[in-house]
Amino acid sequence: MKKWLLELKLTYKQWVALAALASCLLGLLVYMSLSGTESAVNEGPKTQMVKVVVAKQDIPERTVIKDNMLKVVDMPADVVPPEAITDISEVEGNPASIAIRQGDILTTKKIYTDVRMAGFTGMIPPNCRAVSVAITDITGVSGFAKPGDYVDVMVVSGSKDSGLRGEVILQNVQLLAINKKGGPAAEDTEKDSADSKKNAEETVIKGESDQMATATLALPLDEALKVATASQKGTIYLVLRPVSPTDIFTVNTDYVIPAERNADTAPKANNPAPVPASAPAPAPTRAQAPAASPQAASQQAEQGSHMKIIRGTKNN
Repeated sequence: MKKWLLELKLTYKQWVALAALASCLLGLLVYMSLSGTESAVNEGPKTQMVKVVVAKQDIPERTVIKDNMLKVVDMPADVVPPEAITDISEVEGNPASIAIRQGDILTTKKIYTDVRMAGFTGMIPPNCRAVSVAITDITGVSGFAKPGDYVDVMVVSGSKDSGLRGEVILQNVQLLAINKKGGPAAEDTEKDSADSKKNAEETVIKGESDQMATATLALPLDEALKVATASQKGTIYLVLRPVSPTDIFTVNTDYVIPAERNADTAPKANNPAPVPASAPAPAPTRAQAPAASPQAASQQAEQGSHMKIIRGTKNN
């Protein structure tokens, strides 16, 4: 190689040009090497982006979420929680379980995807209200009525003296809850046994019992007002419906027992009708004796002048 270079007999300028060319080639190789390394770095594993739903504004707790409160953005998958919502339709119309800040990612933990997750209020139908009435073991079907069952509601009012009236005011009503209260202690029960026997008849009529409870019904607002008013009028009774009733509604919903009355307790008329006055009876007239004949008159005269004395069976 050295011999070949000596045979070329290059001039000084040629050697300078050759050195410059070699420098350019070396610089080009270095540049290409560095560019390849940078491109390799840029072409490494790319970050995966996913679409998530975030809040466009602050959303208070229990606020029903609407589409104008949300937006969809792209975020790196490694910073998105696994419960993130990816579609607005999944949460539209559902209430927020907690307060959501603007820009927060919506997750299933922040939204009530099922309204029943909101607790007791989530069990109330959208068109109803929850109203409670007082019941006992007698008026509450002996505790057999459970939340989720359907009942009819009756009210019994009046008394034996004024008459009893029963009416079915509502039918096919959903029972939301039963709040059972504890009864009295055993010693209190024994102590009051005599009094409860004395008031047995009143207990049957009014539906009183030691085991008090409340039943909560799901009713439209107007029917809830009807039940509340009826509870002040008389005693509320719950009538448990079967799973598959043969009839949904009953037409005859009234029953009346008239008051028990006797002659002594019968009410007197306020304005009795006047009794017409009867005509006065004519004064009795003395009957006139018939006129006596002349012969009879003479005989009476003779009898009046002579006195006859009778002694025993003999005439004197």
